[in-house]
Amino acid sequence: MSAFLGPIHFMMYNKIQRQNNLLDDVINYIESNSIIADFSAKLKEKYGENEREALESVIDQNAIHAWLNNQVNIAEGRLAYAVKLILEKDESLFKNILDIFYNDGMQCRLEHADIIVVEELFKVLNITLLDGMPCDGGIIVLHNDGSEILWEVNLQVHKPFYDNENMSLEQFFALRDKWLQGFFAGSFNIEYSYLGNNVFKIVEV
Repeated sequence: MSAFLGPIHFMMYNKIQRQNNLLDDVINYIESNSIIADFSAKLKEKYGENEREALESVIDQNAIHAWLNNQVNIAEGRLAYAVKLILEKDESLFKNILDIFYNDGMQCRLEHADIIVVEELFKVLNITLLDGMPCDGGIIVLHNDGSEILWEVNLQVHKPFYDNENMSLEQFFALRDKWLQGFFAGSFNIEYSYLGNNVFKIVEV
């Protein structure tokens, strides 16, 4: 059955799973502290749930791209709605969500501890962070000279989900920045910075 599936499909599915595992950490924090009643149920009611089983056993082989795109939409919608519910409950809670993202970034870096080259680390980001489908142009490289990379996140990839919740992308970029801070926290030879206006930079020092 997997003969119709290529590496890019598994990469996309893994990115979706990674974001959902991160959202699971947020859900566990909210529910274990009884902050929002039926938090997980609220997300499921509005956006459904992503598939979690092996890709080969759940994907629609007759509409692979559409199926994956729908899974991306579910994952993005769930995260945006989760952020909205948390902010509506208590804006001061957001700092705890930022900490969860930071810790996840650190954990991801540990999984790739042997990589210390800027270009290779950037590749890790591109196979880890969910920025729409490959054809969406979610990441735009503005500069790459081998030791310094500047890239831009395409606003249109994420904006519709936050528009749907009547939110700006401020919180999305705060979460992305915090995750990247965690990812590069232990990189002695890499400096990371968020330049604002959805532009990020890493440079070897």
